[in-house]
Amino acid sequence: MSNFISVMSLLQEHLSAEAVANLRTWLTDEAFAEFRPAIWAEIEKQNWTELENCFYTTIPFGTGGRRGPRGLGPNRINRRTIAESAKGLANWVSKQGAAAQRRGVVIACDTRIASQEFAEVSAQVIAASGVQVYLFESFRPTPELSFAVRHLNAQAGVVISASHNPPSDNGFKAYGPDGAQVVPPDDVAIMQEVQRVSVGAIPLMDLEEGKRTGLIRIIGAEVDAAYQDALTRVTLTTARNVRIVFTPLHGTGGIAALPALARAGFRDVHVVEEQSFPDGNFPHVENHKPNPEELPAMKLAAARAAQVDADVALATDPDADRLGVVAKRTTQDAECRTEYRPMTGNQVGSILCYFILNELHRQGRLPADGLILKTAVTTDLLNRIADHFGVGRISELLVGFKYIGCVIRHLDDPDRFLFGMEESLGYLSRPHARDKDGINAALLVAEAAARTKEDGKDLWWLLHHIYRRFGYFSEHLENYVRPGKSGQLEIAAMMRLLRERPPQELAGMQVREIVDRLTDEVRDSSGKLIRPFEPLKDPKTGKVIQQLTLAKDNLLIFHLAGNGLADGGKVAVRPSGTEPKCKFYISVHRRVPEDISEADLEAVKRQVDALAMTLKDDILQKAAQEI
Repeated sequence: MSNFISVMSLLQEHLSAEAVANLRTWLTDEAFAEFRPAIWAEIEKQNWTELENCFYTTIPFGTGGRRGPRGLGPNRINRRTIAESAKGLANWVSKQGAAAQRRGVVIACDTRIASQEFAEVSAQVIAASGVQVYLFESFRPTPELSFAVRHLNAQAGVVISASHNPPSDNGFKAYGPDGAQVVPPDDVAIMQEVQRVSVGAIPLMDLEEGKRTGLIRIIGAEVDAAYQDALTRVTLTTARNVRIVFTPLHGTGGIAALPALARAGFRDVHVVEEQSFPDGNFPHVENHKPNPEELPAMKLAAARAAQVDADVALATDPDADRLGVVAKRTTQDAECRTEYRPMTGNQVGSILCYFILNELHRQGRLPADGLILKTAVTTDLLNRIADHFGVGRISELLVGFKYIGCVIRHLDDPDRFLFGMEESLGYLSRPHARDKDGINAALLVAEAAARTKEDGKDLWWLLHHIYRRFGYFSEHLENYVRPGKSGQLEIAAMMRLLRERPPQELAGMQVREIVDRLTDEVRDSSGKLIRPFEPLKDPKTGKVIQQLTLAKDNLLIFHLAGNGLADGGKVAVRPSGTEPKCKFYISVHRRVPEDISEADLEAVKRQVDALAMTLKDDILQKAAQEI
């Protein structure tokens, strides 16, 4: 005992009171016994920084649920924090009544380290709470989980995944009965349930006993077939003459994307073999970071595309809810060189939105009450495309695809939903799923490339055609990474001071107004209130979507007046809900004549791109100066 007291005294010298309190619990409560040897090892090494970061707080639910590095303590992903998450979800389901318990929870996981183990722990905890469990036999894409919740008429769903994060990370995402990630007030209610089980033992049902009694049902092939059927039904054309390179980046995409492409009739598909097998270390992805938003992750796919003269290269992230695209482009100069260039999420989303609406219009199937959905930080080019085709739009949703799912749930007819996207490579057409779907997106990009190829063009030509019709939008995302507790405090201070002392202008563009989605207020650059932020409504019925009014986010949007180089722009600033960074979203736009030459269009793009980079540098400098 005296040794324990001296250790606690040592901890108090080096760690915060919060970290010490959590360490005391993990070192004394028998529920945490399995972690003690590793904790003592860290104490003996006097690894104070790591202990502080692991124990000073409890890892929260963000836009994607609970996500972070695997490791010790309440601020890391481990068997305990996964069990707490599962128990909180099970308690929430149980409070919905006996029918909800019978409907149960569907559980899937990706290919990450410990994902299968965490999925089984979740199943054991939820089953021990008397709630029916449907556990996928092995890894599956997140969008298939979203589909499965509604297909099986379940009450909730779980995905064990950290999406595109580094190999060190994992996570727990909770889904509601509509197959969308939970939103307020349900996410808050689940977190409150999680907090109530933060101490003490959590009962687990033996996995084999659960299977034997039927409380844990193993699922797989039947749901796979139903999901593939749903994917095939949302194709739009018969165009299939396109050469495709595909990589799952060692994740779940191969199990669903390759069958979907084949089933839809795409025969000329080449796989990046080095990245085709499941491996949570992502060994053949540069930097071991499987994020198709970043160029290094796409290098092998681009190289393979050049080798086989493909039209397009596609990459899904580990849980296959996102899609990265590298497209073939033939230069318009005298040399007519062929190159493979990555497309941003905003560019791909603009192409898909235009392709879907244009094809439905051409076929006479475009519904008058159709609806396009996007998040507030996603390109406003979608607004112009939607307006041109006369369909409705809700374009100021908070960050997180769950809000797109929330809107679909509240529509009088879900089939009104035509397309939704967020700039971080997330797309969905039609309501077969209620989360972004990289498999659905792969089929759409393949179709768009094939349809454009029929006219002797490519996806880059189609993008430039869109720019000519609706204006050029230059967009950029800058990540301000600040890990650990000190980084979290720095980002919080920066956001506070940007509210208190907002910039009057950025890169020579006057700040017209500032939208604060934490307070739902619109202010001018001096901080004076202009008006409340107007609640989001269904454009067909005019009905306010009440559940969205409950959602708040630490998001600031600076709307900018035009200058000589651009018609306008905006800067959005938001701390990530799942990673230790603050995101700066830059957007500048300018109209161009529809008959503008390719050379002149490229000149405009260079000018507007340069302004966007200046804008990025200016907001970063001013934000950093605030702290």
